[in-house]
Order: sequence, then C-alpha cells, then structure tokens
Amino acid sequence: MYQADAATCNACPAKSRCTTSPRGRTLRRSLDETYFDRVRGYQGTEPDEKALRKSRVWVEPLFAEAKEWHGMFRFRRLRKVNGEALLVAAGQNVKRLLTFGGRGPGKATQVAALRPPGPPPTHPIILAAGITVVRKHLAQNVSQQAG
Repeated sequence: MYQADAATCNACPAKSRCTTSPRGRTLRRSLDETYFDRVRGYQGTEPDEKALRKSRVWVEPLFAEAKEWHGMFRFRRLRKVNGEALLVAAGQNVKRLLTFGGRGPGKATQVAALRPPGPPPTHPIILAAGITVVRKHLAQNVSQQAG
C-alpha cells in the first residue's frame, strides 16, 4: 500500500482530479498485481483471441454436456465436485472412445465387456453348472463350520 504525503497532495494542483481525501492519495496493489498486469496486457491480442475461440469449440461444449446430460447443475464441496467431475469426464471419454475410437470390431473380451447385460442364463447345462458350483461352495462352508 502506498500513502502519499498529505501536505504534498494538498499542495498539488491536480488533487481534485486525483483524490478528495484530506490525508492524501492511497494506492493499494495486490501481491499478484504483476501477474494481473501481464494478463491485462495479453487480453485482446491475436493469440488470446485464438485461445478463446479454441476454448469455445473444445472445452465449453463438454461442460455443457456434463451439465445438461449428466446432472451436474450444482457444484458443492470441492472434494465431491472433483470426484463427480472425474466420473463424468471418464464417462464422456468412454462415450467418445466408443463413438470414434474403433475402426472395426474389437477384441472379443472388449466386445463382451461393453455389451449390455442380458437376461440370466436359461440353458440347462449352464444352470446345472451354476447349481453344482453353489452346492460345492455350501458343502465346503458346512464342513469348515463343523470341523
């Protein structure tokens, strides 16, 4: 903070355009003011305009999608917001990978992992195998509890 001497300010012919205080002119500058000056000098230049145009095309639509389609209307608490934003961004990335990523069918495991879950298996062999596994598991638990 800079405080001009009151006697100097009161004797100055430009005082009426500078300050109305009888104690003299006071100037306050933030510790980060040098950075603010640098940003103000950069604003309006061609590289700044180019960066803003790029942001409007690449970044803003993603935030709009997160807000409109993924329910991120209100941001509360930094930790929760960061977690939620990471999950939404991961979902958006998966959607883009599925839309633009592949040039053909993926590996069988990828296709199976991305396939929506179907109805439970009804084939008799699959059902019998599942029941056999459950029976073995139950028998092991009973024998462990008895022993």
